[in-house]
Amino acid sequence: MDIRQNLTDKIILALEKGVTPWKCPFEKTTLPTNLKTKHKYSGVNTISLWLTSLFSGYTSNYWLGFAQARDIGGRVRKGEKGTPIIVCQTSRKKVEEGGNDEEVISRFFKTDYVFNADQIDGLEAQEENPYVKPVEEIDLLVSKTGANIRHQGERAYFNLENDFINMPLKSKFKDEQKYYPTLFHELIHWTGHKNRLDRINSKDKSDRAFEELIAEIGSSFLCAEYGISVDIENTASYVESWLECLKQDKNFIFKASGKASEAINYIQGI
Repeated sequence: MDIRQNLTDKIILALEKGVTPWKCPFEKTTLPTNLKTKHKYSGVNTISLWLTSLFSGYTSNYWLGFAQARDIGGRVRKGEKGTPIIVCQTSRKKVEEGGNDEEVISRFFKTDYVFNADQIDGLEAQEENPYVKPVEEIDLLVSKTGANIRHQGERAYFNLENDFINMPLKSKFKDEQKYYPTLFHELIHWTGHKNRLDRINSKDKSDRAFEELIAEIGSSFLCAEYGISVDIENTASYVESWLECLKQDKNFIFKASGKASEAINYIQGI
């Protein structure tokens, strides 16, 4: 199975149905989590697992590999199909260089499969809301970035030329939590400045649409990490552009989610 084409087809189907593929499908928003290791999935795997839950009607946000389920007393039901994820692995080998042995580290990706807890019998009941970071930590995170954030007017945007984020006051939003998805969105744009990740290219419509997709995915992932539910209303013109790119390039969503994860790592790395 071509995992890239398979996931791309699912995303196209969701967008054509008016569903946002990178939005957590659960009321209690959190990143999909491995039940055994408590590792939270990231990048394109997050989108893949959320989409599978959406289309399959799963009620759990916990996942396990086949052997992992067995290790903790579970049993994947006969006939259940796993959801593919991409796993990065590292290999090390020694090579002779100038008379000395040097270790060469290389990374490669492979496809693995995980099962939702709803597909597994014999598991003990689990709390369905894994630990998420408290909202209070967001202001500290944003403060540490050193981003120039101005609170004025009615519009939220990132000014690339003058390198500042403009945000309406929190009081302008229906509730405080609605403020943060918008702030995250603009903060992802902020990482694209030439003095940081040097990503933003606004030469044409497709470039702007790609950057907008990066910001949408990045914001959604950050919201899930902080347990913030988000209502995403995508601009029709962007959806049209995304669909066009997705149908032409099966790697498109992988590129966008990779850039979004890179932006999040940059923010959190500060």
